[in-house]
Amino acid sequence: MAILLSSGNYFGIEKKFNEHPLFKLNLTHYAPAEHIHEHYHENAYLSLLIKGNYEEVNKRNDGIMNPGEVILRPSGYRHANSFGKTGGSCMNIEFKKDALDAYGLRAVLPELATTYQAGAFSYLYKLLYFFSNDLDPELSEEYIFNWLSAHQHTPVPSRLVWLPKVKKILETELETQHTIDSISERVFVHPIYLARAFREREGLTIGEYKLQMRVKKSMELLFSTKLSISEIAYTTGFSDAAHFIKSFRLYYPVSPHKFRSVLKG
Repeated sequence: MAILLSSGNYFGIEKKFNEHPLFKLNLTHYAPAEHIHEHYHENAYLSLLIKGNYEEVNKRNDGIMNPGEVILRPSGYRHANSFGKTGGSCMNIEFKKDALDAYGLRAVLPELATTYQAGAFSYLYKLLYFFSNDLDPELSEEYIFNWLSAHQHTPVPSRLVWLPKVKKILETELETQHTIDSISERVFVHPIYLARAFREREGLTIGEYKLQMRVKKSMELLFSTKLSISEIAYTTGFSDAAHFIKSFRLYYPVSPHKFRSVLKG
């Protein structure tokens, strides 16, 4: 008899997680040669295999999942898994039913289990990097919204009357922890459409644009003030100095400390 895993529960060992009203994001590890009996999940979810490999067994067909591949498992999809001799690790994104309905997104997810080849979704790999390295947590929401928006096909008009307002919010309210939801409420645009249209026009996601503005402001403060690195971090909206330093190094090959020492020299 198949086992039901209720919302938020997984086999394996959960190493890390992040809760959001729309989804739960986590990393799970599995032992070498671990076998997971037939089961199904209450909610639909994406699973990205980070390392190792496993056999996916279900009524339709069996197959081997390899690193970098992604599988979308719908709610109620019955399957069993057998990991190889090295075990494995997965990043999972579980979509909460009530939230999918609230966002009008239930129809966006495939109804059948679907496997995607490695490299298919750049946003999921960016999400893995940011989540694994404890970088901007707001980008978790960002990249998942962008994955969902990729499955919508509403055309984006040439003129977006709300775009200048969104950019102004991101450029001037650096200390505010904006989310796509909070911005969408201010400009009266559906969050999924907002994410896709902004990305198409600017070439960056909202979160990437926001991060770019924060790092840009931090550079200005390094040149023009004697604020400490921690003070600059808080002034530009980072949760702490560590997150600021990690983000700064995404744009420059040195830490802000070393960059400032060059200025002093």
